[in-house]
Amino acid sequence: MPTLLMWTIFWLAPHARAADVDPCANPRSAVQNLFDYLGAVAYDPDRAATCFEIPPGTARSRVPVQLVQVFDARGLYVPVRDLPDDPDYLDDHDEPVVVPVRELPEVAVVRGDDGRWRFSEETVRALPDLYAATFSALSEWFQSRLPPVFYTRFLGIHLWQVCYAGLLLLFAWGLGTGLRMLLKQRARSGLARLGLQLDAEDWQRTNRPLVAIVVLGVVYWGLPDLQLPIDVSAPIRKALWVGVWIAGVLLALRFVTVGAGVARSWAASTESKLDDQAIPLLRQATQLLLLVVGVLYIADAMGFDVWKLAAGVGIGGLAFALAAQDTVANVFGSVNIFLDRPFQIGDWVKIGDVEGVVEEVGFRSTRVRTFYNSLVTIPNSQITSANVDNLGLRPRRRIKLTLGVTYDTPPDVLQAYVEGVRAVLAAHPKVQRSYEVHVYDFGPSSIDILVYYHVVTATWSEELDARAQNLLEFVRVAKALGVSFAFPSTSVYVESTPEHPLAERTAADPVTLREAFDRFGPGGRDARPLGPDFGRSWSVPAREAADRGSAE
Repeated sequence: MPTLLMWTIFWLAPHARAADVDPCANPRSAVQNLFDYLGAVAYDPDRAATCFEIPPGTARSRVPVQLVQVFDARGLYVPVRDLPDDPDYLDDHDEPVVVPVRELPEVAVVRGDDGRWRFSEETVRALPDLYAATFSALSEWFQSRLPPVFYTRFLGIHLWQVCYAGLLLLFAWGLGTGLRMLLKQRARSGLARLGLQLDAEDWQRTNRPLVAIVVLGVVYWGLPDLQLPIDVSAPIRKALWVGVWIAGVLLALRFVTVGAGVARSWAASTESKLDDQAIPLLRQATQLLLLVVGVLYIADAMGFDVWKLAAGVGIGGLAFALAAQDTVANVFGSVNIFLDRPFQIGDWVKIGDVEGVVEEVGFRSTRVRTFYNSLVTIPNSQITSANVDNLGLRPRRRIKLTLGVTYDTPPDVLQAYVEGVRAVLAAHPKVQRSYEVHVYDFGPSSIDILVYYHVVTATWSEELDARAQNLLEFVRVAKALGVSFAFPSTSVYVESTPEHPLAERTAADPVTLREAFDRFGPGGRDARPLGPDFGRSWSVPAREAADRGSAE
């Protein structure tokens, strides 16, 4: 009984207030009257239309209902308590006009000649257009085709609203999926005509944000048709709008990645490596710009005052700069790398203790793939102050090795083998014409031949191929001449035993010894200071002399 009495008093409150007080006495009471008689407690459209200037021929009870439906569908809260309650109120232009919601300037409360405040006749005339712009004809058509059972309320929601929401979600998902497939097909065919490739893995990452932005956008567009109450539609509308911006920013970032992949496929067909290095920088710069702008718009969609937030960032800019000085140094380091170009993508470099191939140059760091197949990330600020040894820019690559042959190799055969090694180097197309091959030293277990030359190759792989080809040819020449390669060994000679004592050696007389070494002196019969005469030499000076003779 007390509960029934309380509800009765609460329902009669607006009626008693209306009987005692003029509901159109001031702007606040005129707007309040609209919601008092179209609320959950009292529903009387005729009483709600008290403070309306309704033109002749207009359905009186329909006007306030449509206005409240527009407010609710668009998620617009009317700040009744913030409206002026002064009967003589004038706006900034000295006009007796109050706009309850700034998002709808077409809706205005004005003071008439009788001193009463009412929703203007212009508002009533503009209401059909506002209603048509808020609700689609599809919703009205859908509702008109349903039996009365679908207007049954469950937890404050009509059954037709649940069905319409399900159909809306299904339509949105189908539209998003179809658009995703069509866009992928168009992108592939268009790039194929240009001779470019589309990275399937990068494109796959765009599927979810693309479908999400379509679904959220369609639901946001169709939400007014559900005609939900303001306390339900407003938070849903806001959440959908924030979701649209989040999905849009994520989709833009993913599309930048896809574009970078397409650009890389184009750069692979060019000879310059500058575009290979510029693509990652442009990708990161674009994504950073999109992220900053996107965060601002997302914050604005969530209701934050972006300008106040920007002012707060300006106040804390000094602290931010101090905290981010390493990041700023890395960014300037990336700019220096791009301008000075100490290396490019694909170069073999040695930076400090790190040696490998450059894979990517970003705004913050550079990634180097080592020969252990590990990936080392080096901050760009360290690279600008480090010694960078770019092994990939060498126009030629040095090869230095020593061939050791056995001591029992005859001198003439040894000299012939030297000429054979020179002939191998002279025949190879990538060996530069500046090689040196000489008998160099008497090693502990071999006679050493120095082989020193350069190969003109662009990559380490080509250098290894040329080196292997030369070594195999050296082995073939050695087999053809009967030369054996020595390996580290130790020989023990027993000079005498009790059973076989060492024979006593007698020294020759000086005259005989002098005759022996004079044979190798100037004019001696055994003298051959320039080695055996093979009639041809493949040394560099001999080849140059032969070229000069043929030219003459």
